[in-house]
Amino acid sequence: MHDTIAVPFLTICAKGCIGGKLQQFMMTQSRWSQLALVVLSFLTSSRALLAQSEYTADGQPTGLEEEIRWRLNRGRFDSVSENLARGTAYNDVPASSGPLAPNQNLALAARHHSEDMARNNEFQHETVFGSSYYDPLTQSQPWDRMEAEGYTWNQAAENIAAGYPSGEEVYFGWWKSTGHRTGMYTSGLREIGDGYYFWAAATYQRYYTMDLGSSGSAAFFTDTLFKDANGNGTYEQTEGVPNVLIRLLVGGAVHGVFDSSSSVGSFAIPIQNISGGSVVQVTFSNTTTLTVALNVPLNYSNSTIVTLAPGESRVYGQFTKPSGSRNVGLRQVAPLVPIVRPSLSIEATAGGVAIQWPSDPTLEYQLQRSMDLVAWIPLTQNFQPGIAGTMSYVEPPGPGPKSFRLAVRRQ
Repeated sequence: MHDTIAVPFLTICAKGCIGGKLQQFMMTQSRWSQLALVVLSFLTSSRALLAQSEYTADGQPTGLEEEIRWRLNRGRFDSVSENLARGTAYNDVPASSGPLAPNQNLALAARHHSEDMARNNEFQHETVFGSSYYDPLTQSQPWDRMEAEGYTWNQAAENIAAGYPSGEEVYFGWWKSTGHRTGMYTSGLREIGDGYYFWAAATYQRYYTMDLGSSGSAAFFTDTLFKDANGNGTYEQTEGVPNVLIRLLVGGAVHGVFDSSSSVGSFAIPIQNISGGSVVQVTFSNTTTLTVALNVPLNYSNSTIVTLAPGESRVYGQFTKPSGSRNVGLRQVAPLVPIVRPSLSIEATAGGVAIQWPSDPTLEYQLQRSMDLVAWIPLTQNFQPGIAGTMSYVEPPGPGPKSFRLAVRRQ
């Protein structure tokens, strides 16, 4: 994939752009082109779009569920920084592991177990007697509930908690507990479903379940799109940005699966079928009629702001697909440096008119000509690589007026 811009054209004539209770349980078992005069936009064929399908198994997390996932994923990316931020010094979790993708079946298992515990005033991993959803005799364990919801697992874990008043405090409670921390930081786990239920008559009132799993070789590109409205550098439940399409380009071809950010900003795209070592480009498309701004993370604590006009699409950056089954998030994506539009200059020569522009060896250029500002004709058969110096084209004498524009793309 190349992303391309066009600089403003030249025209010439013929003459010359709180606290609580915890428990943990774990068991192991078509190429797109980008072309624009002022803003970047994607030009795609309907055939390319028809070849894609939207991933829907990630479901629709609630704001609280997404907040817990976001906090855990930030820590999984960089546990050294998580220790520094939390004032702890744990060395029993990986320095870095892939983010966890949301999964609707795991979320249902977690939500239902939280509800069962709350309504029956119980606190346990085993399915409670009186469950509204599962048989406590034949579906007694966390993975039984996961299977009952349709999740096929080869590794599974569960954390439960009660009494904590917020997503931040329940996550921090799990982080401070060795079994819970090491469970939810296990590298081999790749999907998550969080579930919360409030029941005023229960002892602890607020009940939380975190179900984690991995299913076969399934791996995902996953993260959370949000605008940090209060500037605290942390995802809040009301800050998710919905209706942004996330598409992947592999070797210039559109990946067969895409996703749209949910109401709380979550998304996931399966990537297990992408070969390890492949360079994958990440695109954002604003499907709304309003301008959206995204705080896209660069590392544990820093982010960059990406603004998309209504209907605008943009190649944000790229990552290299890891070998094996490992998830990737936006913190592993290297943003592409914006293309700087070069200025065109014109000069009369003995052989006609010379059009010149400064070039960059990481970019490619193609000058185009039009007689009516509608139809543009490439003046070279292929894009020409930059030379870290001035490039030029000589237009021989001929009838006019003639307009010229320069298309620029990454190599």
